[in-house]
Amino acid sequence: MKLDFSLILTCTIEPKNMPDLVRSDPETRLNDYKKAFNFWINNRHIKKIILIENSNYDLSYFKELAKKFNDKEIEIISSNSNNTFEKSLGKGYGQYLSLKEIFEKSTIADKTEYFIDVGARYCINNFEDILKDIKISKSDIYINITDNLKFADANIYGGTKKFFTKFLIPETAKTNDSINKIYENCVANATLKAVSEGMSLSKTPIYADIDGYIGTNGKQYKQNFFKKIKLFFFRKLKTYFIQHKKY
Repeated sequence: MKLDFSLILTCTIEPKNMPDLVRSDPETRLNDYKKAFNFWINNRHIKKIILIENSNYDLSYFKELAKKFNDKEIEIISSNSNNTFEKSLGKGYGQYLSLKEIFEKSTIADKTEYFIDVGARYCINNFEDILKDIKISKSDIYINITDNLKFADANIYGGTKKFFTKFLIPETAKTNDSINKIYENCVANATLKAVSEGMSLSKTPIYADIDGYIGTNGKQYKQNFFKKIKLFFFRKLKTYFIQHKKY
């Protein structure tokens, strides 16, 4: 099955006094984004990329690199939205503003019906497996939800334009770290609302193998061999029980 999708990469190179952010140095973050952008732009399965940077940082590097890939549609959007809200709302609120701006301004988004949103500082080593699983699942929403359906893994997830515009963006507008309503909670709420209104949700998404550093605590994602095996069999068990349910 062919899937016409756009990859969304949202960036904040210069976070400027954002609380609860250890990895905050602009040069360090820029290098993270450069590494990840090279990873994504060289992926043969990705034909459309929308990158938005919301701290008004110079994006010359990304624009020049994009020019070298004539076989892909690449849109680089510069924004200052990260400097327009009270920082106590948290970095997730900036993520919401970036997504909102994409669906208001992007010409690629305007002509695309499915989107995969990835943390723009991350490389996903098993992306091809995830993409294949998205195609197989044929669901409106592809996301891992945990913590009694309260937390969504927003490092990588997929969904239709309807999911993003009707559910995700309105719900993530409620992000407010100061009252412990973080972005991932809002994404989970958006997913549950979408499902309650008839949209389909993937049953057992593949766990992402992430290469990158966590912005909140500055630690590197680590998924050693034994953790990969554990997650592999955990997903197998989930799949088995879902397929053999008796109710």
